[in-house]
Amino acid sequence: MAKALQEYGEQAKRWTETLKQYQQQLDHYQQQLIKIPRLDLGTSSMADNFAERPEDYGLEDDCPGAPKTGLAGVLQQFKSLAPNMNGNMVEEQMKVCTRMVLAKNAKYNESVRMLKRLIERNNKFKAIEAQRDLGGTSQGALAANDNEVQRFVAQNAMDLDYWNAQMTAYDSYIVGLKEDQSRLARKALDGDQNSWLKPLGQLVQAATLKAALSN
Repeated sequence: MAKALQEYGEQAKRWTETLKQYQQQLDHYQQQLIKIPRLDLGTSSMADNFAERPEDYGLEDDCPGAPKTGLAGVLQQFKSLAPNMNGNMVEEQMKVCTRMVLAKNAKYNESVRMLKRLIERNNKFKAIEAQRDLGGTSQGALAANDNEVQRFVAQNAMDLDYWNAQMTAYDSYIVGLKEDQSRLARKALDGDQNSWLKPLGQLVQAATLKAALSN
């Protein structure tokens, strides 16, 4: 996945370079009514080898016992993301684990959708190149085609920037969930005075201390 995205990022750079070359040629020949030849940059082969995952993919393996119903909208519940540190630690851990699985799958699926958009854009760019070949000596046609290339490159850059922002947001969200897991684990091990997990925490700590002393 990462390699494919890198390749498509390089293709986006080539599209930008093509625009610059077209603009340079247009400026050079604008006063001369001659046909501008299309640059032969080769064709980009983009294979659609990735499929989206179900939103609960891997849930049973990563979060054994987590319910698979009622998952819709979990990632959108931003007002209730913080775990209840005074609640049932097992239930809270399960909620955090479930959110993490959903977030990882959502991140993966966003990348798959981005790849599909880039493949579609690559096909559209071929149509723009064909349009340029038909421009002949018309300055108006060449200028119109140049505008299409500029719009194409700008839209592609905006989509890539948005996708990068999404990936950063998902990464930050997942890091936050991992921190929540650690807080809940420490809470369970400490077992505060009102927690039903206090005896378990004491047993775990005693076992850990015994193992450390035996080494």
